[in-house]
Amino acid sequence: MALVSDSWTTRYAAAGGAYLSPKVAARVVAGLRGGRTTGAVPARHAVAGLTEREKDVLALLGIGLSNAEIAARLRLVEGTVKAHVSAILAKLGVRNRVEAATAAHEAGVPEQARRTGP
Repeated sequence: MALVSDSWTTRYAAAGGAYLSPKVAARVVAGLRGGRTTGAVPARHAVAGLTEREKDVLALLGIGLSNAEIAARLRLVEGTVKAHVSAILAKLGVRNRVEAATAAHEAGVPEQARRTGP
């Protein structure tokens, strides 16, 4: 294994950069290409387990809308949207909205919503 110059890595780290070894970088890229959520379930399969309303909420979450914006768009109260978001996070096995949005994009949910409209 080749070593990286100490001066290069020091300057890079001081500038706020992070170095990944080629082996680690390959594993990260392989994981991203696998189309997986943070768990072991593929995004399309996980999304298939959502109710139609949860898919509507996920689609709007996937395009970056807030709970209040989703509530207005779907004519729901914000508390109901929050409950749907919590259920979505649990069913997809993700920790936050960003991971849920990523899973939505991997499964093509926001694109479907743009074509058909929730």
